[in-house]
Amino acid sequence: MKVFVGDELRFADNDTMAGLVGKVAGAYLETTWLWPRRYGLVAPFSFVLADPRATTLDARELQALARDLQFKLFGDKGDGDIALLMFEGDQTDVMRFAGIHGAQLKALLEGEGDSPFAGRVCRITPTEVTSVVPKGGPVCGAPTMEELAALAAADDAAPAGPPARVGYRGVYHGPRQTFIGSVAVWREAQTPSAFGLTPPPLEVSRPEDDIATLGGATEALAAAPVGVVFFPLSFSTLVKPRARAELLPHLEALPKGSRPRLAVGVYDTPRAPSFSALSQIKRFLEPFFGRLDLRVTDPAFQIDELPADLAGSVTLILPPGDEPTRLAAVNRFMRESPAYRRKQVWQGVADIRTRRELNHCIDLGLPFMTGEAVTDLLEQPVGAAPLPWLNLPLHDWSVAPEAGPVSSVA
Repeated sequence: MKVFVGDELRFADNDTMAGLVGKVAGAYLETTWLWPRRYGLVAPFSFVLADPRATTLDARELQALARDLQFKLFGDKGDGDIALLMFEGDQTDVMRFAGIHGAQLKALLEGEGDSPFAGRVCRITPTEVTSVVPKGGPVCGAPTMEELAALAAADDAAPAGPPARVGYRGVYHGPRQTFIGSVAVWREAQTPSAFGLTPPPLEVSRPEDDIATLGGATEALAAAPVGVVFFPLSFSTLVKPRARAELLPHLEALPKGSRPRLAVGVYDTPRAPSFSALSQIKRFLEPFFGRLDLRVTDPAFQIDELPADLAGSVTLILPPGDEPTRLAAVNRFMRESPAYRRKQVWQGVADIRTRRELNHCIDLGLPFMTGEAVTDLLEQPVGAAPLPWLNLPLHDWSVAPEAGPVSSVA
C-alpha cells in the first residue's frame, strides 16, 4: 500500500508528513488488520499488507480500508489521495513486488510500460477498483481461487522445504536510529523467509543449537563487513567443564581476526549470577569475543551485584503473554537505568513484537532493541547502517532459500 498526499508530495522525502502518515495508518492497521494477517511500514508512505490464509484477496475489503484511511488521514475534503495496489502471483514475485521502488510503483499506478511481475495487479481507491495488469482486465481473474488453492495444497504436500540454517535479527540503537549488527538465530527446517506469509516461529535459544549456530554463521562472517554479530551461548553450558571442552573447537574455528566484531549473548543468565561463575565464563570467552552480553528473563536482574567489567550489556528477553504484561516488564527493567549507568552497562530488550512495544522502548530511551518489530528473521546479517525508526521493521525481500506457496500481498 502506497499512501499519496497530493501530487506535489508524491514520492517526496517529507519527514513531517511521513511521520504523520506512518503513525495514523499504523495505528489504524494495528486494530483492523488482525493476526495472523501482518503489516509493515517498509518505506515512508509505504506499507505491505499480507494475509497468509488467503488464496485470493477481497478487493471490496481493501476498498473499505482505502475509504477509512482516506477519512482518517485527510477527512471529507482533504487534498490527499489514497491508492492501494494489490498483487497476486508467485512467492518470488510477491517479495519483489513488496520491495518495489517509487519510480516503478508510479509507472504501475499510471499504467505505463509492461509489468515486471508475473501476476495480477489491481489499483484500489476509495471510489473504484480497476485492473492495472492486465490493463482493463477483470479484478478477479486468473489464477482463480480454486487454482491457487490447488497449488498451495500441492506445495503443502511436498516434503521439500527450506533447510535448517542460521538467520539474523538486527540489533537497533534507538537513540542514534541506527543498526549496530545482528543476533544469530537458529532457524528450524521449513522456516520461511518471507514476511507475512506464515506466522513467525517461536524463537527459543537451546543449548543443542549453539554449536550449529556458531558453524552456520562462519560464511557470513567471512563475507563483507556485517557489523557486530551476537552469538547465543547457554549459561548452563559455559559453567560446565565438559560442555566447555566440547564447545572450544567450534570457538577456535571462528574467523581469525574477527574478535572485535564478535559478541556473545549468554542466555538463561540467572537473576543473581555468582561472581565465580561470571568470572569463569569471561575468562573462557574473552579470547574469541570482543563483547559479552548477559541475556536475562527477569526484569529485576540484580545489576547492583554485577561485578565491574564482567559484562558490557544486559538484555531482557520479554516474557510470553499479553502486551500489557510485556510492557510492564520493560518498565520494570528500565526503572533500574540509573544503576546500569553507574555500572557502565548498556541495557537492551529482545523479542519486541509489536509497533506499540517498539514505540514504548524508543520513548523510554532504551539503547538497544531487537525482535520482529525491528527486523524480519533475515537471511543475512545487518551491517552497521542508519535507518529512521519510522521505517522499522527492516525486511528481507530479496533472499529466499525456498520456493514457497503462491501467496497474496497488497
